[in-house]
Amino acid sequence: VVLLSGRDVRPEIENARKQKQFITNASHELKTPLAVIRANTEVIEMLQGESEWTQSTMSQVDRMDGLVQNLVMIARAEERESRADMAEIDVCRVVGDSVEAFRALARQEHKELVFDPSGEVRMVADASAIQQLSTLLVDNALKYCDDGGTVLVEVSAPRKGRVTLCVSNSFAEGKDAQFGRYFERFYRDDQAHSDEGGYGIGLSVAESICQRYRGSIRATWKAGNAVFTCQLRSVG
Repeated sequence: VVLLSGRDVRPEIENARKQKQFITNASHELKTPLAVIRANTEVIEMLQGESEWTQSTMSQVDRMDGLVQNLVMIARAEERESRADMAEIDVCRVVGDSVEAFRALARQEHKELVFDPSGEVRMVADASAIQQLSTLLVDNALKYCDDGGTVLVEVSAPRKGRVTLCVSNSFAEGKDAQFGRYFERFYRDDQAHSDEGGYGIGLSVAESICQRYRGSIRATWKAGNAVFTCQLRSVG
């Protein structure tokens, strides 16, 4: 049974490897023509001035740049970190640094950003992965937070070797939101905040990071707030 199972699973593993390799290669191949299109359009604008056509071209180049960056993000999220990158880290400090990076944006958008760590929380992990996870969640929370609302970031350790990261934001219209679909790649909820940018990638990447740390992420709506809760475990 084990031999037969291995034979059946092997093609799936190979297909996943080829898919990831294709995403990586396609992302790199797209960067050069996009850079050339941008440079050529900038030259045209210098010689002839801006027009609705050059503005449209630059807008589409920016959009494609965003898609390429998200493809790279997907490929990186699915890669396993090297054991050399693992170390015991202060999760509160790493998450706190991510939160501070959004302070100015929160003030500019008249939203309150609150960080509430529960003492020192430590785990064995790659600090860059935890920083990416917290950055994705805070960015998403600010983007979809109600005007004048609050984003709350909490870190706790329910037991040794386990960490809980919770990011919530004011979201009055979230009662009927399909939170279960938020982790699907390229999914966007057109019923709420449809004017926001993005391609439905960030939460999918966040889920991949949680899974690498033998954890999970779930989204719920409670008392007018969208709540994203991550459960993580130390690698060691």
